[in-house]
Amino acid sequence: MDINYFKDTFHLNLDNTTPLYQQLYDYFKRLILTGILKEGDQMLPEVSICETLNISRSTVRKTMEMLIEDGYLIRRRGKGSFIASPKLKRNINYLYNFSENMQNIGVTPSSCVLECTVLEHVDDHIKEALKLPDSNTKVFLLKRIRKGNNDPILCESTYIPYYLCPGIESYDFSSHSLYAILSEKYLLVPYHATESIEAVFLSDQDKKLLNCKQDVPGFKITRISNTKNGDVLEYTTSITRSDKCIFMMELYKNSSNETIPVQIQRSLNI
Repeated sequence: MDINYFKDTFHLNLDNTTPLYQQLYDYFKRLILTGILKEGDQMLPEVSICETLNISRSTVRKTMEMLIEDGYLIRRRGKGSFIASPKLKRNINYLYNFSENMQNIGVTPSSCVLECTVLEHVDDHIKEALKLPDSNTKVFLLKRIRKGNNDPILCESTYIPYYLCPGIESYDFSSHSLYAILSEKYLLVPYHATESIEAVFLSDQDKKLLNCKQDVPGFKITRISNTKNGDVLEYTTSITRSDKCIFMMELYKNSSNETIPVQIQRSLNI
């Protein structure tokens, strides 16, 4: 980032009730979300910001720590701070939309379709998850790479009983939302989903699909979603890089004043 651009575009408001560190945070966050500061760009040194604004080092350091904590910056020892690649923030308590989530953090979502087909036979664990009426029931499979700014985030495989959505394989899911098609064309709306999350080692294939140039752990996300009347609509497994995703949940107290987490399950809309 150029120091002259910073001098011309940032105006510290000493009369504002917003703390100085928060004003700086909001400024840099806006530059990141609007794409003025891009992934890999180097952040201004803390000392340069201090000297330009005549403010304390602790104020600037607090801003940088907030940007790092929220996934906007990364520190590289001996080199400084740099704009981080965008991370997918998944609140596991609420309805979730991949595209909207990425757009909210200033990232352009897209999908690459690997498979879009109808299977005559599936493994027993998929039959059980979908509660198929008999072993000969066909299943629709949609396998996609979900991307942000063309950077792979998730490798996702979705299985749906084909009798619920005949002909669905004819749609182009690189440009259409699966749930939008299910809702608009088949009147099927996911109402509730049970989801599990576990840490895994990425396979060689997963590393290739997710463009991992080094060994990083991953998360496997398994989801079964139902319609409002309780029928199983989909069984989905997703693999994501751990450095590309942050999971969040809210915590509450029960009546005995013991702090307990909410159940890790939610409804999704991708």
